[in-house]
Amino acid sequence: MKPLIKWPGGKTNELDRFLSLIPSYDRYIEPFVGGGALYFYLNPPKALINDTSRDLMDFYRLVKEQDPEFKRILNLYCSSFERLKEQCAVRYQDILALYRLYEEAQKQELDIRRLGLNEGLVRRIGEDPEIMTDLVTDGDEFLEQLRRMTEDKILRTIQNGKKKPLTDRDLKNNLITGFTSGFYMYFRNVFNEIAAGELAVTLPYRIANFYFIREYCYGAMFRYNHKGEFNIPYGGISYNGKDFGAKIRTIFGEDVARLLGRTEIYCEDFESFLDKLTLTERDFLFLDPPYDTDFSEYEGKDFDKNDQKRLADFLKRTRARFLLVLKNTGFIYGLYENCGFRILSFDNRYLYNMRSRNDRSAQHLLITNIPEEEIPWKRENFLI
Repeated sequence: MKPLIKWPGGKTNELDRFLSLIPSYDRYIEPFVGGGALYFYLNPPKALINDTSRDLMDFYRLVKEQDPEFKRILNLYCSSFERLKEQCAVRYQDILALYRLYEEAQKQELDIRRLGLNEGLVRRIGEDPEIMTDLVTDGDEFLEQLRRMTEDKILRTIQNGKKKPLTDRDLKNNLITGFTSGFYMYFRNVFNEIAAGELAVTLPYRIANFYFIREYCYGAMFRYNHKGEFNIPYGGISYNGKDFGAKIRTIFGEDVARLLGRTEIYCEDFESFLDKLTLTERDFLFLDPPYDTDFSEYEGKDFDKNDQKRLADFLKRTRARFLLVLKNTGFIYGLYENCGFRILSFDNRYLYNMRSRNDRSAQHLLITNIPEEEIPWKRENFLI
C-alpha cells in the first residue's frame, strides 16, 4: 500500500534504500508517522503509530473507523470541485470573453479592479447548488474568493501572454485555474478559521477540510505566516486533473481498513508515547523525525536540538530494535557516533558505513542498533 496523505519529508522514494535493514518483529512502532510510507508498505500485523499533529492523527482515526459522515463530506468535496471544473468548461466562451474585456481595459489603462467585470459570471457559476453545497459556510465569501482569484489569474495570464503567446489550450487551462484556485482559497480560509477557533464544525468536517487542503496545496508544503495562518497556495494547473475520487476509494478500501484496524493510534510527544510502552527486542521502531535544520518546523511546531537530544537519549536505553533516518549534520552525528550503534548512509544507489563525522558527502544517515546477524542484508546494495 501507498501513503494515504501527502506529508513533508515522506520516504516513499527512499524505501528501497533501507528495506534490507528491517529485522523480523512482533510489533511495528512509528513515533513520527507522518504519511507513513514504510508503515503502509510493510502492512504490519500489529502496529502503533504516533504523531504530534492532531489533524493527522484524527484523520487516521476516522479512516480506521471508516466514518460514514467523513466519507460523505469527502465525496462532497470531490463532486463540487468536479462540478466547478465542468461548469467552467461549459461556460468557457464566457470566461474567454471576460479575459478579452480585461485585455482591452488594460490597453486603455482603465482601473480594472474597479470595473467588477467578472461578478456576474462568477455568481452564475459559483451559485450552482452542486458547487455551493453545505460545505460552504459563507456563500458571499465563497463567491468573493472565486471572483478575486479569477481576476488575479486573468491579470497574470495577460502579463504572461505579453512575454510569450499562449496556445489556446494553455490559455484555457490558466483561466479555469483561476476558479479552482478560488475554490481552494475559500476552503483554506475555512481551515484557518477552524484552527483559530473562529468556526465551530464537526470532527468529520474538520478533517475532510484538512485532507482536501493537504491534497491540493502546492507541493504538500507546510508554511505559516506571522499570524499562525497556513498560507501555501493552490498547487496549480496540474492539480486540476487530480483524481480525488480515487483517493477516497482507497481510504475506504478493505486493505486500509484491515491495516488500521490492527493499529493503535496516538497523538503525543514522542517520548511520552514511547515511555508508556513496555518495549522488547521483538519490537521494531522506525523513526523519521524532523531534520536538524532551519526547516524542522511543521504545523507551527518546532523540533529543536533539545528534542533531538531527548530522542538520542531514549534510543541509548531502549531494548527495542530501531532504525533512525536523519539528515547528516555535525550535531546529529555527534549525538550518535560513540553509542555503539551502526551508522550508515545512503546515496542514490548504495548504503555504506560512515567512517567519521568528516564524511561530508553523506546527506542522510541511517542509525541502528540491530545486530548484523538479525538483518536480511542485500549485499548488492551495501558498500563496506
